Amino acid sequence: MERQNERRRLPPLNALRAFEAAARHLNFSRAADELSVTPGAVSQQIQNLEDYVGAALFKRTPKGLLLTDAAQTALPALREAFDRLAEAASLLTAAVDGRRLTLTAAPSFAAKWLVPRLGKFEQAQPQVDVWLSAGMEVVDFAAGEVDLAIRYGSGRYPGLEVVRLLNETVVPVVSPALLA
Repeated sequence: MERQNERRRLPPLNALRAFEAAARHLNFSRAADELSVTPGAVSQQIQNLEDYVGAALFKRTPKGLLLTDAAQTALPALREAFDRLAEAASLLTAAVDGRRLTLTAAPSFAAKWLVPRLGKFEQAQPQVDVWLSAGMEVVDFAAGEVDLAIRYGSGRYPGLEVVRLLNETVVPVVSPALLA
């Protein structure tokens, strides 16, 4: 019986990443864009994985790519494994430094208000590593990827701690020619 600490026989991680992205997009070019590689590199990684498992993973048709039955069967487990790897990496990072603050804000707010103030915060808190993402996506705090989200709105987010950051004044500025 194999011991727990013995090395597992796994396919290359890059091949698995290429397969997951290509399977999600059903397109090697879009997978390549996501992974910042060429479509040829994605194709090569898929071929390496197909050689490793001894089976085709995609059916190439005139209308595009389709997943084989084997690929469809394995894909959910692979996605779950990637989720677990991301969770483990997050736990390792937190265990190592414990001082990362990951926040997200609307792009306009981040550029005009938040970024100009980050330098002062970093001077006051040099031990905190600030990671900023500009976006408007709904945040899943349970996933542990974001610590703080700054959003426009009424502040009604059930189950979350909400603090009003500022009262924004919006005024129309009109050309005199338009008023004439």
